Amino acid sequence: MKKRILLLMLAWGFIYWANAQCDVTEYTNKCAERLKPQGYKYLKSYKLDFMNGSKKQIIYSYVFSNNTSYRITLANGDKDNKGLFVTLLDSEKKPVVSSYLEKEKKYMPAIDIKCSRTGIYYLAYEVKEGKDYCGSSVIGFKR
Repeated sequence: MKKRILLLMLAWGFIYWANAQCDVTEYTNKCAERLKPQGYKYLKSYKLDFMNGSKKQIIYSYVFSNNTSYRITLANGDKDNKGLFVTLLDSEKKPVVSSYLEKEKKYMPAIDIKCSRTGIYYLAYEVKEGKDYCGSSVIGFKR
């Protein structure tokens, strides 16, 4: 009897753990598709797992090159990308551009940047509203 209860508890724990994982494959594919119409080439992808809301911000760094155009795409489980946004920060961590338009209260699925200075930039991802704490982002480039 004790073994059966233990096995049931382990099975329930595994099922809960498997459902709680953030599988971004679908979102990454959606992000990559948003690069093609404008001629951007896939560069890098980022998994965005906000740990069911316990993480407030995820920051990645990347070196952007002068005279190169970049597109940063975003996708989560919400059809309109609601809640998920990225703010690009310069090497001094000052905001350059954001995919969240404050005045319109709108979440953009992508932002385009023409880099004017080679250096380290930071991509600060956040979820402002909603309950979808799993997503993906892809960076593409063109010269």
